[in-house]
Amino acid sequence: PGSPNPTSPKPTSPVECSICFNTYDNTFKTPKLLQCSHVFCLECVARLSTGLPPNQPEDQLPCPFCRQLTSIPLEGAPALETSKELLATLPPELQQEKVLWMEGTKLCCRQSSDDPENPDSCISIDVAMSKPESPEAPPAGLAGRLSRCDMCDDWKRIVLLSALIIILFCIILWPVQCALKTGNLRCFTRTVAMS
Repeated sequence: PGSPNPTSPKPTSPVECSICFNTYDNTFKTPKLLQCSHVFCLECVARLSTGLPPNQPEDQLPCPFCRQLTSIPLEGAPALETSKELLATLPPELQQEKVLWMEGTKLCCRQSSDDPENPDSCISIDVAMSKPESPEAPPAGLAGRLSRCDMCDDWKRIVLLSALIIILFCIILWPVQCALKTGNLRCFTRTVAMS
């Protein structure tokens, strides 16, 4: 809106998401309208909404640009209003919005309406953040202590360090200890048998 300012950054294309810079379509990249009038693709909005803290009474998604809150419906991000204006700029075969829904952290879309019971007729993408749900507890005992030891992960270094310590002890420290104890570098005295 308005004339572009030469010092302002280049505005993004009206047919691509301002977060992922992918072109809008009628499936996972459907243009979704936030309450602040900013538009982002469904996949990005779903990723942002799955990253919200789980103990909020009502899901309120802050806009990535202006931070104004948008209420996320119980059905998830696919239930947000679609920008019909942007959808109309797409090629005619992409202007009919497809039905999408959330199953946990997966964003799902039916490829064809021939057999709704066939699981192969659906495609989905996981929009959850990449961090694990809960860290695995290490096993008990020696295996658990070794698994918590960061240095134990690199066994080659441990073997090399052990070999160097043994060599240091055998070649350098043993003769030094013998010299201090006996006065010469021979630790074992030879017994000569007299006949």
